[in-house]
Amino acid sequence: MMKRLLLPLMAALLACTTINGQEVTGDWYGTLTIGSQKLALVFHIAENEGVYTTVMDSPDQHAEGLTTTATTFDGTTLTVTATTLGMTYEGSLVADSLTGTFRQNGLRLPLTFTRRKQERARPQTPRPPYPYTAEEVVFDNPAAGIALAGTLTLPAGEGPFPAVVLVTGSGAQNRDEELFGHKPFLVTADYLTRRGIAILRYDDRGTAASEGNYASATLQDLASDAACALRWLAARPETGATGIIGHSEGGVIAYMLAGGGESPDFIVSMAGPAVTGTECLRTQRHLISRKLGLSEEAYRQNELLVERVTELTDRYAGDYIETHLDSLAASLLPPAMHTDPAALEQMRTVLAQAAAPEMVSLRRYDPAADLARIACPLLAIVGEKDTQVPPSVVEGPLREGIAPDTELTIKVYPGLNHLFQHAATGLPSEYGAIEETLAPDVLADMAAWVLRVAERR
Repeated sequence: MMKRLLLPLMAALLACTTINGQEVTGDWYGTLTIGSQKLALVFHIAENEGVYTTVMDSPDQHAEGLTTTATTFDGTTLTVTATTLGMTYEGSLVADSLTGTFRQNGLRLPLTFTRRKQERARPQTPRPPYPYTAEEVVFDNPAAGIALAGTLTLPAGEGPFPAVVLVTGSGAQNRDEELFGHKPFLVTADYLTRRGIAILRYDDRGTAASEGNYASATLQDLASDAACALRWLAARPETGATGIIGHSEGGVIAYMLAGGGESPDFIVSMAGPAVTGTECLRTQRHLISRKLGLSEEAYRQNELLVERVTELTDRYAGDYIETHLDSLAASLLPPAMHTDPAALEQMRTVLAQAAAPEMVSLRRYDPAADLARIACPLLAIVGEKDTQVPPSVVEGPLREGIAPDTELTIKVYPGLNHLFQHAATGLPSEYGAIEETLAPDVLADMAAWVLRVAERR
């Protein structure tokens, strides 16, 4: 749920040449500003026998290697077209700046690139040297036939230590759960390890150094990876009581494992919804639409589209949708728009994302049975301003779903969003603009709770 927002991701790509002998090959850095949201963009420009090509990265969106369809340059003005993205970029090269306009699906925004990498202020990101041991590790998921890579941090001193596996939210995430320049799991691991808790964080399958294919993974596949991480960590001689901290979808996976026979000693759910994926996503869309000021008619039309997309993903298997993506996408549009490349591409993107195995399985998963079987202590936390997984899909459903004799602690943090940052509106567009990665009181509360529970095991 962390990365599954209402709008498709943006992408662009740039190619250019020299002006007055200037060299344009190399790396260029810019920031696309959309309201309060800022997206870092990087262009890697190369030249071969007079033909210029550029590959774009969008670090905030974990998108790399994006390509274009056509580039022209008349010595002053650069025009780049990416038909499949409905995007064009027009700009001028002057000295060490590329200044121009980014257009996509009716959006028109100024965009300037320089050769200087633009670092965002992230004051909580830890810097070495660290007062603990950090070990690069690999563990297997035998059922999937893949190896997963991660980092194990061990406190100074003699063990055994309380230990935690960190499980990321939806979408392919690296071990730091990196997004919008923030590294929440790096910050969490550093804080908890300094306080005597061993931490294993790992790259999702098919991401960074881990093997496998994320695109074909279901929620159950990702839970099996987390289960292997939990078993591996519990078997380490340095660890004692071992549990899970899962964020967003990772919180759902924590419920699945604790209620499905893996027997962690404790779990912490950070904004993990305790309702079906369908209900959570419906609540998310309504809350975000209201915060954005969307009219009731526009919201109703969007919900009708969601219903039609869901119907297609329920009726057809994923491979069928992939094979017939163009015709199915066209069926979602009025006949007059069937020849509109930008509209067709937008519908392709919406349908492809909705048909991804992760999203289909998440939408269909009902946590009720797993919640009823959880016997270990559970800490559930959520931000009061969370618009992706609001308190309404966490607090009440957990109190109703957890067995009466299970130790349940729920805390709603005033003013915090889905990433547990202090926020103005809680909308996802704020995430990258906020310097804080994780509210300090959230880190302190998790550390104190884990140490207290682990001491009793």
